[in-house]
Amino acid sequence: MSLKELTKEQHTNAERQKFVPILMSGEIEVNVYFHYLVNQHACYSALETCQFNLPDDRLKRASAIGKDTEELKLMGPIPNTCYNLEPSTKKYVKYVKNKIKDEDQFLAHVYVRYLGDLRGGQMIAKKVPGKGHYYQFEEPKELAESIYSKLHDSMVDEARLVFDFATDLFKELYERHFSNPKRVRRKST
Repeated sequence: MSLKELTKEQHTNAERQKFVPILMSGEIEVNVYFHYLVNQHACYSALETCQFNLPDDRLKRASAIGKDTEELKLMGPIPNTCYNLEPSTKKYVKYVKNKIKDEDQFLAHVYVRYLGDLRGGQMIAKKVPGKGHYYQFEEPKELAESIYSKLHDSMVDEARLVFDFATDLFKELYERHFSNPKRVRRKST
């Protein structure tokens, strides 16, 4: 079985979180998307400064996410709470800094995060406020191949863990921004 097949349950669970359709709706509020990006920036910064190297430097996302957050700040005031890291992000950053001990572990994170951005991120980019630098890659097919060429099935447990961290972040963001039913924006007909 492939790593994709072995992690399908966790991937599907992440995609089915209530925050994901909001992200994909084309109507996500600037401050909510900003908060999502702040958390993503912390995750990618941790990966991009750890002891292991990405298969290709063009995969790096922290700088692009930083550009997006700067652009969003110009679109209107961002509440102070949107600068806070969610608990799952704090745990993830700590995990990356203290628990990733070998390249295979690291590459499982690259698989879930960067390959996800290369694939699904292309759909998200069309739906979010701003230019979506986060999702812009030079030669995405070549970059995806640079990841695929290093993957093997023994990375499955670590990849599942990364999906679990992502799922937890989606849950937390939904809870923080949309748990009050009056808060959820409805599309007008």
